[in-house]
Amino acid sequence: MGDYAAEFAAGQPAVGEAADGRVRVELDDDGRLADLYLDPRVSYLPLEELRDALIEAFSTAQDRRAERVEAAASRYGAGVAPERLQATLAEASDTAERRFAEVSIALYDLSRRAARPW
Repeated sequence: MGDYAAEFAAGQPAVGEAADGRVRVELDDDGRLADLYLDPRVSYLPLEELRDALIEAFSTAQDRRAERVEAAASRYGAGVAPERLQATLAEASDTAERRFAEVSIALYDLSRRAARPW
């Protein structure tokens, strides 16, 4: 489960494969389909096998995503959703940048005043 948590933190998609790697599904952090790879050889599979492979790949990707969310929740607290944490951190970063700009302007003004003769 640790590998999934590292991938989740890095923003890597949750991946599921089936039919010996000929079907590959990637889900983004929100659980939406990010990519679908179908090897050209799947065209030779009976329709029922292709259907089963797609379901298996989707299920595997969803399970991996769920494991990542669970690992993140246990790491950051059960009440914190990773998306919410990311948004909060982005907001805190923006606030810190604004405050730094304000401090920089204040220091510049103080420096100009100190250089002026009275």
